[in-house]
Amino acid sequence: MDEERMEEMLPDEDVTEIEFVDIDGDAVAPAVEDTEDQPVDNISLLEDELAHMKELYLRKLAEFDNFRKRVEREKLEMRKTAGEDLVQDLLPVLDNFERALEHFSETAPESFKQGVEMISKQLLDVLGRRGLERFDPTGQPFEPEFHEAIQRVEDSEHLPGRVAWVLSPGYLYGGRLLRPAMVGVSVATEKDGEGKPEDAPDEEDGAQ
Repeated sequence: MDEERMEEMLPDEDVTEIEFVDIDGDAVAPAVEDTEDQPVDNISLLEDELAHMKELYLRKLAEFDNFRKRVEREKLEMRKTAGEDLVQDLLPVLDNFERALEHFSETAPESFKQGVEMISKQLLDVLGRRGLERFDPTGQPFEPEFHEAIQRVEDSEHLPGRVAWVLSPGYLYGGRLLRPAMVGVSVATEKDGEGKPEDAPDEEDGAQ
C-alpha cells in the first residue's frame, strides 16, 4: 500500500501530542496554588485592624478628655466649697466688729481696746485652723528668706544683724511663706567703730 493510500485511510483530525513524564518525578514541577488573591486579602486585614485601632484610640481620647473635664470641675467645686467654709467661719468675727463699732461711744477706751484685741485673736484663731501662721521675728537674726529689711537701725539693745523692730509681721500658710515680715535691722553704731556687720543688709538693697 502506497503512502498516498494510507493518508486517505487515516481520519482527518488534529495530531495528538504525547508528553512523556519521568517516572522518578524529578522532572515534574509541583502543583502551585493560585496566590494572586492573597496580597489583596492581607491588605484588607491590615485595613480592618487599622480601623479598629483608630476607633480604640478615639474612644480612649474621648474618655481622657471627659476625665480631665471632670477633675477640673471637682477642683473648682472644692475651691468654692473651701472659700464658702472660710467665709462662714469669719462671719462671727465680722459680727463682733460690728457690735464693737456700735457701742464705741458707750465704751471706755480701755474696754474698747480689749474688745478689739479679743476680736483680733478670734480672727487669728479662725485663720490658724485653716493653716495660717503668724510670726514676729523681733530680736531674732535677720533672715532674707523670711524678712524684708526696710531700714537699718543703730540700736544698742540688739546685736548687729538682728531684727530691731517689726513694722508688719510675717505669715506662713501651710508651711510656705505667704508674706515676709517687714523689719528694721540693727547695725553697729558709728561710735563703736565697728562698721556694718556682714550679715546686716544694705539700706539701699531693700528686700532680699
